[in-house]
Amino acid sequence: MSVQVLLTADNHLDPPAVMYGPRRFERKMDFLRCFEATVKYALKNRPDLFLVAGDLFDHVQPRNPTRTRVMDCFRALYEKGIKVFLISGHHDTPRSREQGSSPISIYGSSKYVTYFQDSSQPTSATIQVQGQSVMISGISYNPTIAWNSDPLQDIKITPSADINIFMLHYPIRGFKGYYGEEPTVQPKSIPEGIQLVAAGHLHRHQKSVIRGVNVVYPGSTERVRFLEEGEEKGFVWIELDKKGMVSLDFIKTPARELRTFEFRIPREGNINEILKEELLKLKNPELVLRVKFKGSVDVKQLSTYRRSEIQSFAHNKFFNLVFDESEMQIRKPEAIQPLPRTTPLKELRRYFQKQLEKADEEEKGLLLEALKMCEQRLQEAGAW
Repeated sequence: MSVQVLLTADNHLDPPAVMYGPRRFERKMDFLRCFEATVKYALKNRPDLFLVAGDLFDHVQPRNPTRTRVMDCFRALYEKGIKVFLISGHHDTPRSREQGSSPISIYGSSKYVTYFQDSSQPTSATIQVQGQSVMISGISYNPTIAWNSDPLQDIKITPSADINIFMLHYPIRGFKGYYGEEPTVQPKSIPEGIQLVAAGHLHRHQKSVIRGVNVVYPGSTERVRFLEEGEEKGFVWIELDKKGMVSLDFIKTPARELRTFEFRIPREGNINEILKEELLKLKNPELVLRVKFKGSVDVKQLSTYRRSEIQSFAHNKFFNLVFDESEMQIRKPEAIQPLPRTTPLKELRRYFQKQLEKADEEEKGLLLEALKMCEQRLQEAGAW
């Protein structure tokens, strides 16, 4: 007999979305829509387990409307007999006493879900699924450990059920993604003897086998940043038995498209008019488009570029238009070199010196006499 598991992570519900201006609430709804699509799939297909491997919320103080919608989702799963287990991640774990508890704790206090809140040691729950014992263990993100440490280094997990699952929210060395100054799990720390490590934090869906254990990142359900623009977003459906993973299916969510358009700055012509022509070719009211300027421009031509005009032009042609001008180089006119410091007398002597170098002996005498007279006249006029 096998166990059906729906694994999701990094849903990042209720992000600030400040960069979207008046459309920020629509952008917030994108994240909720993708999570609710995940729940809807579970309600239709009835997995035995619904796992959320951290960062359900984008921060520790999500708005009440989002909290309420999530509670409705968990209640619906509970009423269908689907067991829900959660851990908190980087974003929805409080980092100080002032931040209080994780927003997930309110769901853990309900009867709808099991929340593994402890961030120092794994917490476990064992349930029966189709006559088999299934042990689910989880450890929430710990914001207090050193950035260069291995969060699983001193942690022991003893598998005691027919099927054993471990949930965590950290980067694991060897997987693709951003590795900043943060705790990272080393492959040698992956606990042996379990059938699945359900991992969150890395937003790209990927899987591997480490020390005989299946390790799976479902990836985020919505695109959070432009680094993810080429990635498919969704969740995974996993079938497990005592021997390990029988199958894995990746199911896509309706994530909004993010795309980068590289605009080569023309050497001549009106920048705004040329850019407008290019934008019309890409018109898509559902698209978040980033215009990345490439090349150099002189000050005169730069005057033909007005960002506000482009934003007005793009209104309703795109969901949002983002400008990246970090690689735009402005060619400045060469600075005029100052003349050497001099005086009228010095310049007079420099001039006669050049004439003397070209003159014959007879001319030299006349030039020297003329120089003497000119110097006298200049000195009388106050020159120096």
